[in-house]
Amino acid sequence: MQDHRGEYAGTILAVTRALVIASKSGETTAEIAERLRLPAPAQRILKAATAAGTLADPQWAGQLADMQAASSAFLQQLGGRSSFASLLDMGVLTRAPLHAHIGALSEGVVGAVNGEGEARPVSRMSLNGGALLPRRADAVIALSREILENSSAASQAFVSRQLRRAVAKALDTGFFDSLVTSATPSFSSTGDHPADLKILLDAANSGSGRLAWIAATDVANAICLLNDGRGTASPEGLSEFVGLPLAVSPALPAGVLVLLDGDRVVGDVESLGISVARHAALQMSDEPTNASDTPTPTALTSLWQTNAVAIRLSSLFGVSAGTPDALAVMTGIEWGAAASS
Repeated sequence: MQDHRGEYAGTILAVTRALVIASKSGETTAEIAERLRLPAPAQRILKAATAAGTLADPQWAGQLADMQAASSAFLQQLGGRSSFASLLDMGVLTRAPLHAHIGALSEGVVGAVNGEGEARPVSRMSLNGGALLPRRADAVIALSREILENSSAASQAFVSRQLRRAVAKALDTGFFDSLVTSATPSFSSTGDHPADLKILLDAANSGSGRLAWIAATDVANAICLLNDGRGTASPEGLSEFVGLPLAVSPALPAGVLVLLDGDRVVGDVESLGISVARHAALQMSDEPTNASDTPTPTALTSLWQTNAVAIRLSSLFGVSAGTPDALAVMTGIEWGAAASS
């Protein structure tokens, strides 16, 4: 991912503020961009968003060079909040273009071993369906209008942090939903820390890839408290365990630890799309009952009545395992703080 953190660092936030103000004032986004003297990339994006397209559509927005660069800068600012984005940036996961048909053959030939006319073994990686198909991850947050329209540094830092938290959670949720399937090797914890690690390593380690752990929050807490010299594990963000990168993701269910081979997992994240709503009604819950298969009536909060605004950041992403054993999952982990090797 190209580094755009300098010029484009605050562009997504600036565009979001302009869209919020436009939804209330009736001004065009171009007029607001000039009045507020927004950064040049934000002005170009807002002036380009004509009736022929919309910034709410990440596929359309991604065609704008400035929006693509701003999205790249924003995703790099996620830090360790998203295990998917972090492992992509670290080069652990294999980056491949969305929509493209993916297939790869690799061969290591030594002349003294393979004689003339003899068959030469190769290893293969291909995706189900042959293409890295895009999916859309939507992150929605509701904030008071005052905090969004406030131009102070503290206000903008607060809004920017909430946007990053929401996008990171949405990306990781889509990442695991796409990657972990019924064909993924899955194991139940034995309760013994070294034995569990050995099971995962035996299942996913081919000896020629680049491995990484992804832990649920409670598992990361247990790992960092273990009396274990295998690594300087942290209960959040990115660290290291058994000499391998360790990412922590709240999108994983409790008790889950994943080991993946990044050489056999391909993915990418494309441009963000931004939309705002003033008149929606939301259920303020992390587990909304209105979105379930059997909706349960519940009280909704009116954005208009509470003088709030809902912001939706949408991103196109894709991820797929090239082989069934590209990752292994262990569930039911309850390692105690007193465990040791």
